[in-house]
Amino acid sequence: MKAIRCRENVPLIARMLEEESVPITWATVGHLFLETCERSPCGLAHADMPRPPKNERWEGDWYKHDPCTSLAQDPAWYAPDLIRAILASRVKHEMGSHSFSHIDFSAPTSTRELVRREIEQCIKVMKPWGLHLRSLVYPFNNMGHHYLDLLADLNITSVRHRDARVRLSYPERSPWGVYKFYETLNLWTGSCYDYADKAKIFLAEAMKGNAAYHLWFHPSDPTEIFENHFRKILRHIRTLSDQGKLWPATMGELAAYCEARQKTKLDVERNPGSIRIRFDSSYDVARYGDTEITVRLPVSRRPSRCLVRSEHNEKSIEGRPDTNGTSPDGGFLFNVPVTAREMEVEL
Repeated sequence: MKAIRCRENVPLIARMLEEESVPITWATVGHLFLETCERSPCGLAHADMPRPPKNERWEGDWYKHDPCTSLAQDPAWYAPDLIRAILASRVKHEMGSHSFSHIDFSAPTSTRELVRREIEQCIKVMKPWGLHLRSLVYPFNNMGHHYLDLLADLNITSVRHRDARVRLSYPERSPWGVYKFYETLNLWTGSCYDYADKAKIFLAEAMKGNAAYHLWFHPSDPTEIFENHFRKILRHIRTLSDQGKLWPATMGELAAYCEARQKTKLDVERNPGSIRIRFDSSYDVARYGDTEITVRLPVSRRPSRCLVRSEHNEKSIEGRPDTNGTSPDGGFLFNVPVTAREMEVEL
């Protein structure tokens, strides 16, 4: 049974991710956050939730299979213990949404009210955990981009996109500020090639083109896939990350970084022996969360000091050599808080 295998795999996956210090977005069905649920007096499960206008999966009520019991009785339907374990990791993962009841976002099987209530219910069940919902993966990989304006109203900042013509891309910003992340690969076993080698090829191409490499999987996939392929891919990602060539990030983190770049303008003042950069930003911290922007200084030697000033404080930060730059003079990279108002670099 897939649910049983999922329960066995999640601790294994979380341990692998912690060993390699790689964070991911766990796109989680909202119902799994519940400890228990009950039937209403009318006999329906979650009677307060709207039903899809069309159910192409089975006959009868959308919630007919919900046991309305508890974690102890039906662990396939409730997973607060797994969520708790994921959040306890020293790696800061993101808890994203896969809708509350795994609805199909296709036009014939959904409505705006259904989508709104599904996401609102996810927000509600995640709130006691102190979680802020920002990322959504559409169930069945049936894209619901026709709801992006609605999702933006609910503070969703990233969704996954599937396009057979595109495997690597810089995240695409919609007019509503929701970023589409193009799917690269799903975790699988190749019959005529080594899957980890295929992943390495895509990662190399992503680094060449400054694109996002987006790997996805179901935790219920066969365990040997994680043991034989996922572990190798994670180790390669860790190596590239340690070399400063790659940034492993969650969907929410990447959306925040892209938005910060989109919404920040620089005013550069060059003086003898120093560079002063002023930041003019309309970035929405409440919606996208705290992040940093990366500033590249085209200088040939390490600056002697870099001060970053915000509205209320000043601190010194360290830069790192730009090992991936194309300039013959190299350069240095500085990660600057998006809330910074100014940075002053002494050369």
